[in-house]
Amino acid sequence: MVDQNTFTETIRAVQDIIRTSAEPMTREEILSYFKDMDLNRQQEDMVFEFLTVPHEEEPVEEPAEDNGEENGDSDTNGEAAGYGETTFGEDSEQETNQEEGIVSKSPMFQMYLDELKDIPEYSEEQMVEMYKKLLAGEESMVHTISNAWLSNVLKVAKKLALSPEGFEDVVQEGNMALFLRLSELCGSHKKADVEEELLSAIEEAMKNCIREQTGADEQENAVVGKVALVNEAVKYLKDQNGREPSAKEIADYVKIPEEELSDILNMIEKAKKDINK
Repeated sequence: MVDQNTFTETIRAVQDIIRTSAEPMTREEILSYFKDMDLNRQQEDMVFEFLTVPHEEEPVEEPAEDNGEENGDSDTNGEAAGYGETTFGEDSEQETNQEEGIVSKSPMFQMYLDELKDIPEYSEEQMVEMYKKLLAGEESMVHTISNAWLSNVLKVAKKLALSPEGFEDVVQEGNMALFLRLSELCGSHKKADVEEELLSAIEEAMKNCIREQTGADEQENAVVGKVALVNEAVKYLKDQNGREPSAKEIADYVKIPEEELSDILNMIEKAKKDINK
């Protein structure tokens, strides 16, 4: 395959073409934009699946009981499979149902929200098994894990987005980064924290998208990072103390002056209200 930047730009361009096309595009028409790239059949299938919605979810087998004896392989636990601590809570269904009021009303984005409702929830054990298969080279896991992470992408976007403008593009960038990172990890046969790798790729792509949208300079870029930092700090302190943290507790934790923190908290609150109007 050509370099990732060229591939990413082509994906973006084809997404725009599909979005503005008066008629549905065929597989041949979509893949024609990638004809100069060295894609094998499996990679073509993954590109086509990523660019077309909705997807039919593939069934995932329940993982077998593991007593640590099968194949004599110590890498059968979650840690070896790359399953980290990056979880997104168990109330995803309830949060997904609340997304009806999100600012974007485009048919494509509504398809995305509708697709979320039909995706089954997976246990930690099932996700571990899927990550193992991905690292071992099972290409169907790119599609399956991508679908399983759709709600996570939306949550990250809501955490980082400072305004409702361009929210759909931020989500789209996150999904593309998710797909690309899954494709890179597929068959890598390395011990990796798959969840951390995916989350990092999604956040970086979204931050870049937000910077491009706002024409942010270095100071504004720092604000994006501080908003994400404060969001994570609030969540962590709430989990640790069993209550909402005070402004002083947050300020002490993130090492930000209380006056500046107040502005950031107001910005976060306003963004949440705008996105959920």
